[in-house]
Amino acid sequence: MRKNKFKHFRLSILLTATFIPIILGGCASSGHFHIPPPIPDDRRDIPEPEYRDYNLLADGFEQSFTRQGKQAFDFARQLRFLTGNPKQAFNFNAFGEVNNSSWFTNRNAFKQLSTAEIKRGPNTLSGPDTSGAWLITRAKTEGVTPGFTIKDPRGDKYVIKFDPPGYPEMATGAEVISTKLFYACGYNTPENYITVFDPRKLKIDDDVEFTDEDGEERLMTDEDLRKVLSKVQHRPDGKLRALASKYIKGIPKGPFHYLDTRDDDPNDFIPHEHRRELRGLHVICAWLSHFDTKAGNSFDSYATENGKSYIKHYLMDFGSTLGSAAHSPQAPYIPFVYDVDFDITFANLVTLGLYVRPWEKLDGVKYPSIGLYESSLFKPHEYRPNTPNPAFENMTDLDGYWAAKIVMSFTDRQIRAAVTTAQYSNPEAEAYLIKTIIERRNIVGRHWFKKINPLDKFRLEENADGEFSLAFVDLGIHVALWSTEGTEYRYEFRRDNKILAGPVETGYTNAIPLSAIPEKYLYPADPATGDYIETRIYVKRDGWDKWSKWVKVWLDSYGSGAGFTIVGVSREE
Repeated sequence: MRKNKFKHFRLSILLTATFIPIILGGCASSGHFHIPPPIPDDRRDIPEPEYRDYNLLADGFEQSFTRQGKQAFDFARQLRFLTGNPKQAFNFNAFGEVNNSSWFTNRNAFKQLSTAEIKRGPNTLSGPDTSGAWLITRAKTEGVTPGFTIKDPRGDKYVIKFDPPGYPEMATGAEVISTKLFYACGYNTPENYITVFDPRKLKIDDDVEFTDEDGEERLMTDEDLRKVLSKVQHRPDGKLRALASKYIKGIPKGPFHYLDTRDDDPNDFIPHEHRRELRGLHVICAWLSHFDTKAGNSFDSYATENGKSYIKHYLMDFGSTLGSAAHSPQAPYIPFVYDVDFDITFANLVTLGLYVRPWEKLDGVKYPSIGLYESSLFKPHEYRPNTPNPAFENMTDLDGYWAAKIVMSFTDRQIRAAVTTAQYSNPEAEAYLIKTIIERRNIVGRHWFKKINPLDKFRLEENADGEFSLAFVDLGIHVALWSTEGTEYRYEFRRDNKILAGPVETGYTNAIPLSAIPEKYLYPADPATGDYIETRIYVKRDGWDKWSKWVKVWLDSYGSGAGFTIVGVSREE
């Protein structure tokens, strides 16, 4: 009975969410705005779901072949993209933002974190306790890099990962930095620490299973441990630098997928490919060159917080970010093509393989501790992970803009603070990485803030005479991509498809006076019809040959001289 109730609840929410983008999209042309119903909190108490297994090969085949074939014959999808009317995300609010949930928490873009908070990230400790022995409880026999699970003297469990030989600090540094930045963006991540330890501290538990080079499963021995450690980078003093990833709190429930929902989670009522935080993740992954975004690098935990038990969704395994591919530097082609890329294969056939792509001309690795991470060829809209990602493929320009705001919220100081947590021994390598992350951040901003109108953070201001104005932040100027000189705006007021005032063209400003709205149009709106006052604003910069797309700010009026309320924001895509 309870299960049926959950099914009906999920269906009703899904139908409601499906119509939110239709309603909001219709606002642009109808001259009316309907405030969408709130998305229910997905952190409600639920029964414990089953653990979900994951098959790496099967998932890779599904994403690279089976699903691509299905999409090729999804004519409705093809028509939506051809006509510039893609399906919008299901979970944004009246202002285009994503509410806090089991997937995402608004952090740096909502309220800027201090450099101390950036450095701390999700961490609650200083790393594993090195005062005594580490007990190996599990050997890592899958994946491309050796490792194992240990229990420290406090009883805390950590997954220990190492840098590949010849590239000290590369994978461990990338993972720690990216953890700080993804967490500050708003995603759930594990606690990841750089740790340096004496390998003599390692002790093997009695029942640790191990798969040897011949494929034989048996108990792990000291000789097996010696062979594992011989494959990793050692420091001159014999100690080992490693990445210690603390076990995530709660009961493991397997990975999440970037498509559909989880059947045994009643809170999971929005298809993952239509969640804005997963679609927009494409932009953030492009910024940090996170190419390994398969389901296997995610984690669902049945956690108890604030007296409620529910599934909490994590991103994890950031060793394949920045210039690192975990077991080696990133290959030049990695951010540009899928592992199985039909577009590239077709192009090679047509050109007989004679065309040399720009990334094939890239210089090699300059800093072994960084790998291959550069900005000269970076185009955020052309980034591809190693396998097609359903959420990324559904990303719209509005999703991209939402994510670009998060990327651009990071200051140079914050980026520098995040990079210092990698504890690089080469100051030149550290400086290079900081510079490149900043350059790629600015490329993200220039692309998306020109594609979508970047006026944001709208608020109402009242002067001493009781006159109201609509204030805003021009994000393009706020983050110094453009200057106030040569920036101009055009705005007009409408109601019921009637132009009330304007268009007015002005130079740089951060507020629009509302006194131009005729008094007879200052009356409370009817929510049923959505007849709110529409403030339509455009921006233009030096060197631009036309005005930007519009942003509409919807106002409710309480009557002449009685004030206003901002009820929503919509943007032209």
